[in-house]
Amino acid sequence: MVSWPMIIRGALALRRLAADGASPGARTVDPERLRRARRYNRTKEQLFLVGLVTSLVTGALVVFSGAAARVRTAVQRRTGRGLPGDAATTTVYSLLGWLAALPLDYISSYVVEHRYGLSNQTRTAWLTDHLKGLGVGLVLQTPLALAGYTAIRRWPRTWWAIVSAAAIPLTVLLAQLGPVLIMPLFNKYEPLKDRELAERLKALAARSGIEVADVLQTDMSRQTKKANAFFAGLGRTKRIVLADTLLEQFTPEEIEVVVAHEIAHQAHRDIWRFIALGSVFTVALSFLVDRLARGTLARFGSRIGTDRLGDVATMPLLSWFLSIAGLLLGPVQNWYSRRIERRADAFALELTRDPVAFGSAMTRLAAVNLSDPKPPALVRLLLYGHPSIAERIDHARAFAAEHGLPAPEPITVE
Repeated sequence: MVSWPMIIRGALALRRLAADGASPGARTVDPERLRRARRYNRTKEQLFLVGLVTSLVTGALVVFSGAAARVRTAVQRRTGRGLPGDAATTTVYSLLGWLAALPLDYISSYVVEHRYGLSNQTRTAWLTDHLKGLGVGLVLQTPLALAGYTAIRRWPRTWWAIVSAAAIPLTVLLAQLGPVLIMPLFNKYEPLKDRELAERLKALAARSGIEVADVLQTDMSRQTKKANAFFAGLGRTKRIVLADTLLEQFTPEEIEVVVAHEIAHQAHRDIWRFIALGSVFTVALSFLVDRLARGTLARFGSRIGTDRLGDVATMPLLSWFLSIAGLLLGPVQNWYSRRIERRADAFALELTRDPVAFGSAMTRLAAVNLSDPKPPALVRLLLYGHPSIAERIDHARAFAAEHGLPAPEPITVE
């Protein structure tokens, strides 16, 4: 089945990192800062691995112990069968999954972020945002899951193709509605107060043939010390959004370079490229999951508690297989993303002709976000959707040399 949570996160995950740190001319990475950055990144990577293994093991236990079927039976005793029972069951599955992931999520996104001085949230604010996310997820996931099971029952052999086709307009719709209805639930958005900068950025976009409705600022500082700039929406809802942390700590030239990178994604229609790639992956994943699930139910149906794919009790099984398949395809998606991001960097350099500002923006990013400027090759290959900071600065230096422009200093790791 299509990963509806993945679609939702994809439509909402429009934030891109850029942040403050060392002075614009500084390029040597402070040894202590480098050690902290590497400890931070290794800690996050280890927690990611723990979460992945825990999720896969727990998922297998829930499915093959028959616990998922018992939950379905218990819920439907109280709600009845049919649509009400299925809706209640999928909601309970979502709640249990959220609760199971909450402790590790708390350690990773609250404890570790505070330990390294990257979070501004209180526990109450952190939990409030997570509850909001749960609420949004339930509102979207429950009807989508019900629609998916309706497709499985009505078209048992071709449901995967029908559901995959439906995912494309759904992704586009969420990209349209996200900036208007969902993102304001988590942060306040208002027109950029510095109208001179707003006009400067709109003019920068116009030079690339990109028309934006407005330039907004958002109170990202209520959650993090990191700074972001991103495009939100499609068509008439297209807006440039700048975090208040970015506005406070970046120079106008650096902001312009960061926004130019985001303009590149619009100019190259990268969001549509990612939607197309995601659609291909969705078809492949849905087909693969259908075949794996059918074979598993035929062999282990008695242990699972059902042998019918259209039984809502198979939801954890489908999600489990989808997680495994998605994990295997992750490096391919990251490889493609790195290609797209390199091209966006090249576009930003061509548009602004300011490799020094580009380099200083990357240095600030590494400093404030505790990014590892030169992560291990395997980590970069498996987990990075962007080139490393050192690679991006080297790209700017090559551009400067080619065009006879002032060059940023390379990052030196001591």
